[in-house]
Amino acid sequence: MEYSNNLAESRLQKKKIYNEFFVMLVVGLIISFYMLYSNSIIASPTLKPSDISKGVLIFQGFYIGAALVAGWKALNRITPNIFLFLPIIGWVVYFVLKIFLSGVIGVFLLPIRLFLNIRKLYLFKK
Repeated sequence: MEYSNNLAESRLQKKKIYNEFFVMLVVGLIISFYMLYSNSIIASPTLKPSDISKGVLIFQGFYIGAALVAGWKALNRITPNIFLFLPIIGWVVYFVLKIFLSGVIGVFLLPIRLFLNIRKLYLFKK
C-alpha cells in the first residue's frame, strides 16, 4: 500500500477515517441505548436487575453498531455504483437485505477494518 506525501490527500484520508469512526460511535450508541432499554425493568417487568450485565449490553451494542458500518462499507465496495431503477417495495427489500448482510459480514470484517484504519492513521502520523 503506497502512501502519498501529498498533504491534502493525507488530510482527506484522515478525515474519512475519523468520519467512519464517528459514524461507528453514533450507531453503536443508538444500538446500546436500545439494548439497554429493551433489557431493562422499565421495558420488561419480568426481568430482574441482575439478569443481564449492563456492561455486556453496552459492549454488544457498540460492536453491533460498528459491525453494521463496517459491513455496509464492505458491501458498498462490492455493489456497482450505478443507480438502480426499482419500485418502492424493491428499495425496501434492497435496504433490509443490505442491512442484514452488512450485520453478518461486518461481524467478521470489523476487527480487520479497525486494524487497517488505525494502521493508516499511525503511518500518516510518521
